[in-house]
Amino acid sequence: MLFATAYQTFAPTDLDRILADPKLGGATVSAIVTDLEGAPIYRHDSDAHVVPASNQKLLSNSFALWALGPDYRPKTSFWKSEDRIVIDCPGDPLMTYAALQQAKVALGIDGRSPVFLHEAYAPEIPDSWEIDDLPNRYAAAVSALTFDRGSFEAWSRKRRFRLEPEAFGVNVKFLGGKGRPQIQYDPIRRRLEISGEMPAANERLDTLALPEPDLAAGSIFGHSVTRTTEIPVRTADYVITGGTTKDMVAACLPPSDNNIAENLLLMGARTEGELGEDPYTVSRKRLENFMTRIVGVEPGDVHVFDGSGMSRHNYVTTRAIARLLCWEQKQPTGDFWHHALAHPGNGTLSNRLKGLQFDAKTGSLDMVASLSGYLTTDSGKKVVVSIILNQFGCSSAEARAIQDEFVLAVAHGLR
Repeated sequence: MLFATAYQTFAPTDLDRILADPKLGGATVSAIVTDLEGAPIYRHDSDAHVVPASNQKLLSNSFALWALGPDYRPKTSFWKSEDRIVIDCPGDPLMTYAALQQAKVALGIDGRSPVFLHEAYAPEIPDSWEIDDLPNRYAAAVSALTFDRGSFEAWSRKRRFRLEPEAFGVNVKFLGGKGRPQIQYDPIRRRLEISGEMPAANERLDTLALPEPDLAAGSIFGHSVTRTTEIPVRTADYVITGGTTKDMVAACLPPSDNNIAENLLLMGARTEGELGEDPYTVSRKRLENFMTRIVGVEPGDVHVFDGSGMSRHNYVTTRAIARLLCWEQKQPTGDFWHHALAHPGNGTLSNRLKGLQFDAKTGSLDMVASLSGYLTTDSGKKVVVSIILNQFGCSSAEARAIQDEFVLAVAHGLR
């Protein structure tokens, strides 16, 4: 443990006591507090390799801001000819079904022509994601052309079951029965089974992951969709201009959106060259290079497997997270970065640490809890805090409570 001499503060045993809570017995506990220059104020195993969960989004979002630039806007282009529709997409995680429908109308497409799709990447399911997660919207397949965050919805409309905006080739089987409707969905086999009774009132029952979102998006325009490596040389007939990188980051960080984070990783990596047939292998290396060569983290402190933190193969150190936060707040986008994070009463901190000035990112997986951000203490000092807990035996709520106690102790005790 170390306290900087520039700070007059409580004894380090105050924070040690919190992290020694018996509920964390056997857990990996890593924490660090630094000033905004990165000088350590307190450390507890800050060089330990820990699974970051959604704190991984701090890496992918910072990388995208740096690589793409804050004002970059992706352009999805469409060409219409007598015998085909061609779509070129560099990646746009904020694309909507409504925008694609508008393009179809504007181009006067009748849906009878084949569609040829050229996209910057389409890894679909990142390796190491757990199969039980895949039906859920938070684990939607990843592709450059997508819409509505790679999701569609299951609805009851006047006691009739519907998939909206379309079924996209998903086969629905009704099992009958009593009680609330229960949905079992397999996006790989495109099968959905529903049991129970449909509610009388209109009600959204679930939000599900699209099967092959790029092909689903392409099917809006034609009867068949084929991937291609070529696009027309003439000017596009229609272009959808997406939101800025800042728009994507602001839509990703506070609600912790996995699909946007994965796209930002791949889009950022592609600025250094094509991603090839194995885009994640290439992108991982480019993000790690950014962290070590640009941000200045210690080699070996970061191991990247995805952009969202869904993978348990990611690891970081809390000193690397702190270094990234110190670096990012000094960038031209520093003010935006602070604003884009969650705050007490907002985003994933909506029910935590109310009353504090704390711009932060949360993260959670089974037996993983992470919390990192910028804290203003009672005395007005601004510090960086990162605390990541792995393999705890208590409940997630108890682990988060210990994290909150740690942050409150720093806020109230640091002078």
